[in-house]
Amino acid sequence: MSLERPASIGFGRGRVLFVTQPLVLIVFLLSWGLAAGREADVAQSEPPNIVFLLTDDQHWDSLGCMGNKTIQTPNLDRLAGEGVLFRNAFVTASVCSVSRAAILTGMYPCSRGSGNLVALVTPKNPDLTYPAVLRAAGYETGYIGKWDVGSGEDGFRMGMKLFDYWGADRLHGNYWHEADCPFVTNDGRQSKEQIQCTCPPKGSDPRVGSVGMTHPVHFDRDIVPIKARQFLEGRNRGKPFFLAISFRGPKDPWSDFPSDMAGLYRTNSVLIPTTATEADAKRQATFLRASMASDHGLSLVKNPGRLADELVKNYRLVSTIDQTVEKLRDLLVRHGLDTNTIIVFTSDNGHFYGEHGFWGKWLPYEESLRVPLIVYDPRLPKAQQGKSRHQMILNIDLAPTFLSWAGLDIPSEMQGRSFEPLVCGETIPWRKDFYHEFTWTADGRVVPSEGIRSADWKYIRFFDRKPVVEQLFDLKKDPGETVDLSSKPDFSDKLQEMRDRTDRCRASLQSGQGEKATSKNQ
Repeated sequence: MSLERPASIGFGRGRVLFVTQPLVLIVFLLSWGLAAGREADVAQSEPPNIVFLLTDDQHWDSLGCMGNKTIQTPNLDRLAGEGVLFRNAFVTASVCSVSRAAILTGMYPCSRGSGNLVALVTPKNPDLTYPAVLRAAGYETGYIGKWDVGSGEDGFRMGMKLFDYWGADRLHGNYWHEADCPFVTNDGRQSKEQIQCTCPPKGSDPRVGSVGMTHPVHFDRDIVPIKARQFLEGRNRGKPFFLAISFRGPKDPWSDFPSDMAGLYRTNSVLIPTTATEADAKRQATFLRASMASDHGLSLVKNPGRLADELVKNYRLVSTIDQTVEKLRDLLVRHGLDTNTIIVFTSDNGHFYGEHGFWGKWLPYEESLRVPLIVYDPRLPKAQQGKSRHQMILNIDLAPTFLSWAGLDIPSEMQGRSFEPLVCGETIPWRKDFYHEFTWTADGRVVPSEGIRSADWKYIRFFDRKPVVEQLFDLKKDPGETVDLSSKPDFSDKLQEMRDRTDRCRASLQSGQGEKATSKNQ
């Protein structure tokens, strides 16, 4: 009879249990269901894997989910739709290397020094960086892409020691490599100290295009998935992992998108920012107009067609990254890692799209300081997915959050805060403002600044001017920062409040204290 036939039940890997009696079978199924439930609970409590995706110089709203109606980023939009979108994310200093050091350490740049670029980009104690803390706690760590932390080769090798897998590129890196370039083929583990690009033309950094290459491969489209797969396949499966992927894009040269992206976007489909006008550019102070790359920004706003051509190229690079995000998520699924791997997407700083006639970053305006931020955590309940958060998140908050997800104590030296509770939808006290700074002058090409950005106000102090130049903007009424209120008598109290707040924050942060100390008198 069929009731006498042995029933086979899969239990664990490679184990089969045969049950011959119906009653025994029912009891077994009930008990196995309870055990499976307990195993699921255990799986949920295991430390999550973390994949950290970092772009380079990305404008804060160059994503569909951030309201851009032109750009095509369906995979990042889906990530936000299944995760949490932070609409007010910022960096504390808008330049690649300084911001990356802040991400690595969870500390404000002023805690490492002022003006001296080597000090600003070099961690005082590498053992207190997030990869070192994660690795000491049993995480397997990997890094792919642009590094740009520390000084030259010493900084590069410092990073090499912090990560088990090393797929980093020197300086700014390049979009194109030969398929058999040692940088591409390096195993990231046994021979990671020999990682080195040998592609032509030698001595060119960054290269533009793939001239002289026989079988060129694109870093963001081709090399990132190759190295991500290499990391996943070679990892110790008994450990949770942290994988940081630093894309080359959308940093210039913007013309280095893959050829099959050339048909994506038309110049007349791109919206030019409302403040990217010659009139707005000419209203800026002379010393700001002399800032690095501002002459290029002015030339573009004088010719909106040229500016639109540039933005189209930038969009193509962002869309290339978006396609790779889909490949990375597919990799996680194929390796059975998708249900316990958190994905974080952000940028090292913003980039002007011609606003106020400016180009690049460096200056303390919204387009420079503000960045996109998406957090996808597959463990989030359905009710928390697809939500937006409006609290101000900083790049120095990333390291504490990574450690919090891993269930680790956050070193007291870290000045940022874990925003894990905000991801989960909790209501907690949060910062009302933050200190922004830029003290590196790039040999006189960038004017140094500092100030405070709150939910509704922006204060800027160009402290090397004689006399000091100040600006005050009402962000609630003037999000484009077009009307400076610093000289208006009606706003003298607000101006003084912001001056005092700036001084208190700088003094506290330079002494190594965290934000809590700066907020006592807020």
